Amino acid sequence: MTSSTNRQTSAKAMLAIAFAGSVLTLQSPVFGQEPPKTSSSSVIDVIAMNVKATPEAKAYYLLQLAYCYCTGGDTTGLEIHIKSNLIKSDNLSLFYSSYRGEPFLGSWASSVSLLSQSVAKEEQSKTGDTKISKEHRTFADKAITAAVAQLGSDFKEPLALKLNMYLIASCLSRITGNTQNEQMCTKELNAAIQACEASKTVDSGQIKAVASILNSMAFGLIPIRIPDYQAQSPSQLPEFDRKNFDESERLRLRAAALLDRLPTGDQERRKAHRDLSLWYSQLGRDDKALKEKEELFKLVGVKDDRILYPQSGVCGHPMWWTTEKLTYESNCGMG
Repeated sequence: MTSSTNRQTSAKAMLAIAFAGSVLTLQSPVFGQEPPKTSSSSVIDVIAMNVKATPEAKAYYLLQLAYCYCTGGDTTGLEIHIKSNLIKSDNLSLFYSSYRGEPFLGSWASSVSLLSQSVAKEEQSKTGDTKISKEHRTFADKAITAAVAQLGSDFKEPLALKLNMYLIASCLSRITGNTQNEQMCTKELNAAIQACEASKTVDSGQIKAVASILNSMAFGLIPIRIPDYQAQSPSQLPEFDRKNFDESERLRLRAAALLDRLPTGDQERRKAHRDLSLWYSQLGRDDKALKEKEELFKLVGVKDDRILYPQSGVCGHPMWWTTEKLTYESNCGMG
């Protein structure tokens, strides 16, 4: 079973990666340290009542605040940053539009999923120490509640972004111990997942959004990231128990089953089986890894282990599912 120290280290590493380049570089999250005092939680109300910002932008910033309260980050610096954006003509949306991409939110959701699992494990054996101050726990819960209200309003962003935010809100609520908020978000997630699984219509966007959420949940249980390019040296595997393996596997297989509804040439369908094969390999389940690899071979039409990793194409763009050596006769003009 994973030790508390290993879980914390892994969680911090993933969170650092997820937030590289964002406003949260203003913080230095060190979970377990006493967070700095904030002047008030008025910024939460300022965001929630802003009439110019979109619901998705407001939910995004509210969840950033909640995360900051939960992890002992520089809440004062983040509040000042957000307030400074509110006085601009384009409000929150300018900064939000730069970081709203699905890869960013998907990485954040996976990392917060991992952190919440780590905290839940610690709570089972805690000695009475409080990880979050009472004040910041209150602020975090208020920000999460306000964010969930925005998600339930006129939210126009793609389903993937909405579900990622629900997952982040659910995981942060687990960290604060707010069962009501956690259950509310989990209910929305389960409804979306079950609706997708029960649907007779092949909706590519819906399938990929739900599959992404299932994989983020699975990552929280066993934090193994499968790189696109072959690693130079094997990474240290996290310790895990059978219960976490079974649940993580179940979630990943549900995601793959949904993606299998898409055409055989779909990139995400192929990568689902490729990633599963490598995931099983890293965990020593060679028989299952072989089964997934053979499924990939059928989808691609090439039976060669070299297709598990892409070649570097023009300007570094990966070229998947080919064993032929790539050659270039001209430059792309991008340097």
